Amino acid sequence: MSSPPRRKRIRIDHEAYAETGSVSSITIASFSRAQLFEHASVARTVIAALRERAEATGVKIHAYCLMPDHLHLLLSPSDACDLISFIGGFKSLSRRLANQAGFSGQIWQRSYYDHFLRKEERLEVVIRYILSNPVKDGLVQDWRQYPYCGSLTLDTSDL
Repeated sequence: MSSPPRRKRIRIDHEAYAETGSVSSITIASFSRAQLFEHASVARTVIAALRERAEATGVKIHAYCLMPDHLHLLLSPSDACDLISFIGGFKSLSRRLANQAGFSGQIWQRSYYDHFLRKEERLEVVIRYILSNPVKDGLVQDWRQYPYCGSLTLDTSDL
């Protein structure tokens, strides 16, 4: 009898997630792509967890946008925290805070999509792309009207 096939490894070497100065675009989907973040209380809780985790670890959040069923992040690791640890801690903290606020059930899918920016990719262009998601989905006319996107490290007022 043959053994079951091994799961395909989807992550690059762990060291890349800790490389200071690197920038990664990460997308995390809600569990079963449920529209969980249409609920303001859950959305506020997730953003609070993101802020708390970033402050505690020193990870730089260049841009974030919490859509109804997923979260876009553009971030860089700190000397104290790699991105894999950051995402795991953030998902755990947001679930715990949401449970304390009365939400029951899972919030996040098990994994996430990531893309490390290449040297030719401009940070400003990717930030604009992330911030423009609610406009593209017809939720608002201008991203500044959307309460669940912004930056924790940059002044985005001129974007």
